[in-house]
Order: sequence, then C-alpha cells, then structure tokens
Amino acid sequence: MEHTPDADDPRVRERAYRLWEQEGRPDDRHLDHWAQAVGEIEDEDRRNSGGPRVNSPDAGLAVPDDAAARNQREAAEHLGQSSVPSDG
Repeated sequence: MEHTPDADDPRVRERAYRLWEQEGRPDDRHLDHWAQAVGEIEDEDRRNSGGPRVNSPDAGLAVPDDAAARNQREAAEHLGQSSVPSDG
C-alpha cells in the first residue's frame, strides 16, 4: 500500500520550507513548493518501500516485524528443531 503524505506530514512542511528558502523566500510560490515537496517525498517513499524510511525525521526505531509474524516464525523453527521420541 502506497502512502501519500498529507497536510499534517512534518516531512512535507520541512521540505517545502527548505525549497522556499532555497528560492530566496518568494511571497507567491508556497503552493508550488508544497506540491514539489509532496512529489519528492512520494518518490522517496516509493524507493524506500522495501523497508523502514530511515531518512524521515519521524522514523523512530525500525521494527523488524510484527509480533504475530515473529511468533509464527519462532513456532515453526521450534517445531522443525523438536525431536519426537521414537519407540525403541
């Protein structure tokens, strides 16, 4: 599922602000800067969709997987390594 940054996404605000500053702080280009920031972040998210977005300011700790998947994997590993006593 692809994530589209929304108006509350701090990455968009920060990127649009940097673009505005780089262009000399013009008064009439805020919508252009915002649209460019959204497009750039969408592109980055698509490129990084295989794993956690480590470059985003709100990335936090990377979680390798969810608890249910981890429990299933550990159970499968345990069953594969367990030995069943034989008769004899």
